Amino acid sequence: MKMPEPTREATIYHYKLIRKIPMRPETKYSYMTTALLGAGFVTGFYAWKGLECMAVGLILMILIHAVVLRITLRRVDAAAGKRWSFRIDWPWIGPLPVMDTSLGLFRRLHFHLTLVGCCASALLYPWAHPALVISLVYWHFWLLSPRLTLLMRMRKERGNGVIRLSDTEVSYYHI
Repeated sequence: MKMPEPTREATIYHYKLIRKIPMRPETKYSYMTTALLGAGFVTGFYAWKGLECMAVGLILMILIHAVVLRITLRRVDAAAGKRWSFRIDWPWIGPLPVMDTSLGLFRRLHFHLTLVGCCASALLYPWAHPALVISLVYWHFWLLSPRLTLLMRMRKERGNGVIRLSDTEVSYYHI
C-alpha cells in the first residue's frame, strides 16, 4: 500500500478574536505627563538630589523588573523567555512580550513583579535617601500601571487565551 506524501504547507492555528482594546493617544500622553509630574514633584521637594534620585530610581526599577521577570520566566515557563524582550513603545515600557503570550502567564508574572518590586523598594528604606525610596516606589507603579490596568480590564477573561500587545491596541484571542 502506498503511503500518502506529506504536505509541505505549514500548520495554521486558528484563533478567534474575543476582545480588542484600543490604546487611545490621550491615554499615552497622560501616561507620559504623569512621569514628568512625578519627577517635578520629587525635584520640588528634594531639589537636585530629587532629580538625581528619580533618574537612578527609574534605571534601577527597570533593572529590577528585568531580573524578576527573567528569573520568574525561567521558573514558570523556560520556553516563554525567548518571547519576552525590552520594549519602549508607549505605554509599554520595560520587559514585555514581543510575541503572543498566554494571559495566565502574563497575570502570574505581573503578580510576582508587583510583589517583588514593592519588597525591593521597601528593602532599601532604612539605608537609602528618602527621595530614592519615593522614586523607586513611584517608578515601580508607573511602569506597571498600563499592565495592571490591562489586567483589570481582562479580569473576567479565561487565562488560557492569548494576548498580543501593540502600541495601538491589545488583542485577546482564544482557540
